[in-house]
Amino acid sequence: MPDDVLALVKKNRGVVMVNFYPGYISQTRANWEADRAAERTRFNAPPYAGLFVGQPEKANAALALWEKSHPPPTVTIAMVADHIEHIRQIAGVECVGLGSDFDGIPATPDGLDGVDKFPRVLEELARRGWNDEDLAKVAGANVLRVKREAELVARRLQAKEQPSAATLLELDGAASK
Repeated sequence: MPDDVLALVKKNRGVVMVNFYPGYISQTRANWEADRAAERTRFNAPPYAGLFVGQPEKANAALALWEKSHPPPTVTIAMVADHIEHIRQIAGVECVGLGSDFDGIPATPDGLDGVDKFPRVLEELARRGWNDEDLAKVAGANVLRVKREAELVARRLQAKEQPSAATLLELDGAASK
């Protein structure tokens, strides 16, 4: 997420739920992933290019050999903490939370492969001098604050107007006119 968007999150009192995908945490890892994708394409890019088009076994073997000689850069919990601290620097501690995206990412930082490892991130932040109040915000208090504020807005809107009975089809149809 670019810094200008982080500034908007701060302005709107939102929360950035930090995704732990290694390619988001480390530019070096993102570069490796781009190189790997290029190699995958080079080995097997159907329908007309690639060294092993129509030979998935050879393409997979070639990619495995490439990966063996080009192992993925390690992404650590300390790097996740760096990422969180950057968000705190731009958006403020009130606007950062632990998101992970474990159900949508194919790889995780070393030692951070499940929610049971969240304390490791908090321990790293504490080691860097974060106080208990700020750790609690990152651990979930920020999300609870946003939910409470959303409920207040919902109540205020409900007091001013009735819910819409429009269907998605009606709304989509109106948008296309």
